[in-house]
Amino acid sequence: NKLDNTGLTNNTIIFFISDNGGATYTRAPDNAPLRGGKCTHFDGGLSVPFFIRYPRLLPGGHSYNQAVSSLDIFSTIAAASGSGLPSDRSYDGVNLIPYLQGDSSRPHETFFWRSGYSKAFRQGDWKLYVNEKNKLTYLFNIATDREEKQDRSRDEPGKLKELKDALKAWERKNAIDPRWPSAADVLIDVNGKWFRFPS
Repeated sequence: NKLDNTGLTNNTIIFFISDNGGATYTRAPDNAPLRGGKCTHFDGGLSVPFFIRYPRLLPGGHSYNQAVSSLDIFSTIAAASGSGLPSDRSYDGVNLIPYLQGDSSRPHETFFWRSGYSKAFRQGDWKLYVNEKNKLTYLFNIATDREEKQDRSRDEPGKLKELKDALKAWERKNAIDPRWPSAADVLIDVNGKWFRFPS
């Protein structure tokens, strides 16, 4: 209402996003049909509602179905405000405006998530999940198995190796020891199976 009353609505970007999926370990939320929730690197913990309102450039009432990231908020604001960004570094996020206006390409081909021994890497429609503490490695095809129920690691050894190698390469380049290491592990029931995750 304040934006409407001051005439600022048309040129104001509003982002509304959750930081993670519901904390299923509390037994209160349910992220179904997605697997897992907060603290996990299954899509129930990673896929969240993400709303953008920017009347000047984006018509309302539309859905966008490609995977995006909260890291895109920074680059989107920088582009919309005409802010120049230093060119001597790379940015994880992209300006979402062209994609929301009709660019049919994917904003991102890859996503990496890591919290200590729990890791995930998505490349296109393929997703690798690794939990070193539980000694588990899964490979999912998100396009055909959005609920992450069918481990394809035995059926697709070439794809499994490709994603594992890419995850290792990314970790060598980007992963640093956390400044605030996990104080403990939490044991979380994910669809009837217990997993340990850093907390």
